[in-house]
Amino acid sequence: MLIAERPLTSFIWKPDALSWIVGFLAGIAGMLALTSAKSGALVGVLISVTTIPAAANVAVAIPYWVPSEAIGSAIQLMINLSAIAVAGTLTLLVLRARAEQLARRSPARA
Repeated sequence: MLIAERPLTSFIWKPDALSWIVGFLAGIAGMLALTSAKSGALVGVLISVTTIPAAANVAVAIPYWVPSEAIGSAIQLMINLSAIAVAGTLTLLVLRARAEQLARRSPARA
């Protein structure tokens, strides 16, 4: 039942600093995979690893009326989504700056 102790999955509804780091790294890896066209499947795996468990726990905790888990899981989901968005944006900015730097170094083509 949902109310029993689950020490191996408590990270889903008890967010901490590591939650942000995992989401941030997933966002970087996902954006790099998208921009390099190396592995489209990697993006789906990284995003689902950071979002599906928290979203599913919200969906289960609400009917079982365990508000602390539902709220904690919703916070976890928001942390992960915001970390993914920030990491993706920063990754694109770094890639653009790198491309501009390389374009300035290369000789002009006529």
